[in-house]
Amino acid sequence: METIRAREDFDAARFKAFRRALGAALTRRARRLASIQDVLDAAGAEGRSYGGIQEIPVDKIVGSAASTAKGEDFDPAFLPMTPRLRDRWTRIYREMVEGAELPPIDVYRVGDGYYVIDGHHRVSVARSLGRPAITARVIDVKTRAPLGTDVDTAALLRAAEYARFLETTQLDKVQPEARLECSRLGRYDELLKHILGHQYFLGLEGGHPVPLPEAAASWYDTVYHPIADIIRRHDVLKQMPGWTEADLYVEITRRWLALSKEGKPAGPQPAINWLLLDEEARRWWQRRHSIELPE
Repeated sequence: METIRAREDFDAARFKAFRRALGAALTRRARRLASIQDVLDAAGAEGRSYGGIQEIPVDKIVGSAASTAKGEDFDPAFLPMTPRLRDRWTRIYREMVEGAELPPIDVYRVGDGYYVIDGHHRVSVARSLGRPAITARVIDVKTRAPLGTDVDTAALLRAAEYARFLETTQLDKVQPEARLECSRLGRYDELLKHILGHQYFLGLEGGHPVPLPEAAASWYDTVYHPIADIIRRHDVLKQMPGWTEADLYVEITRRWLALSKEGKPAGPQPAINWLLLDEEARRWWQRRHSIELPE
């Protein structure tokens, strides 16, 4: 009986994978299982450590660390995509339903997501059965740019931008507590311009060139952090869902400069007030810069 049900569920899973692949083809979206190599190329791997055997959430298993063939066997939801997986898939299904003790899968943990080294079929079956967790041997991989479970193209591009920003400024080395995560592409370039400007003025004040990492640490302490403190103190992020603290820093400094040029009271607080309260100005800014602002 379990074998029959396992085969039926396998066929249902394959058909679901087919529908998703068809939809992906029509919308030109990727349908392959995410590869850890793409993630590490973007975010920059810095080291590995053994995390032990533990229960991990099935819904945070987001990709594969195995060969290219595995990426073609399963779709991004770990649905089976080829009939040659049937025998092994249905056997594992039957064993899981009957309570057999299966060996732990092997995974890399990168940020909040897990990438399967060995155990793709077990993950696929666990998802099909609605299991919330699975036992895994975990190897933690540290990356320069932090990553969540979102591994689409935009997320990888943002991670790559962040990794390049950190490589240039060394901010993660000189200020390890700094977390400057932007939700939009191009904003790390703006942050770098701020640091370069700060470096220039530090050089004028000191009468000698200032190394970029030193300038980045000073900028974080004396420019970014005070504005971030105001953002946190006023709980601004709660009023602007989808934004990050670094996003707000960029918009606040943009508006701060605009207010100064207009001869109006300027500074971080007036800029924050404008973002939250001045609806007409916000709508103009939205049209001018093609950005999304809260209602």
